[in-house]
Amino acid sequence: MKKEEIYRDTEDWYLKTKKNQAYSLLVDLTSSYAGNKILDIGCATGSYCIELKKKGFKCVGVDINEGYVEDAIEKGVEAYKMNAEKLIFPDNSFDTIILFEVLEHSTNPKLILNEARRVSKKNILISVPNSTNFFELKRNNLTYEHMLETDHLNFFTKNDLEELLSEIFEKFKVEEIDPIPLTVGLPNWVNYVLIVLIKLKLIKYDRIYNRLISVIEV
Repeated sequence: MKKEEIYRDTEDWYLKTKKNQAYSLLVDLTSSYAGNKILDIGCATGSYCIELKKKGFKCVGVDINEGYVEDAIEKGVEAYKMNAEKLIFPDNSFDTIILFEVLEHSTNPKLILNEARRVSKKNILISVPNSTNFFELKRNNLTYEHMLETDHLNFFTKNDLEELLSEIFEKFKVEEIDPIPLTVGLPNWVNYVLIVLIKLKLIKYDRIYNRLISVIEV
């Protein structure tokens, strides 16, 4: 087993992977809340712009990684190399800003959020890895995959993200999504039975969620 199979550096990861990196839950979130013109901050190789364009949205991407931007452009995405802390767009240029898996990489997430607010007319949609249950997992010698990414600088619990957003915005909500499966390597029907038993309160299980999302009104 190689070190890079355990620890992941996202500096060029999106160029190496062949998978579509547009997570369906986040595409659905955007489709539900976004206005027509979207700015994807931290667009990587353009997966979200591509999927959102299929749904009729106009999506522009920006990323600080030049290789990612070049790859996105080759795929037909309108993309620009740009620092998220100083966007070269006028105020209110976009209806919606998406910041998916970005703030955990930033040395100054507050500055990025302020820039997102400046260029947005309607709202900002955010996702970050969820660190809320980290110590619960640690007690069982377990961890999240995102704890093993070498370029993560911030680790948000639900309370952490709410506190950060409350310093800048008045109207927002933060939710946990993407539950970790109850069992690994067993048939889906086993999970289904366990979920039913939990809902009937016949067994107790505090679900652990991979991601935090936030919908912010501006």
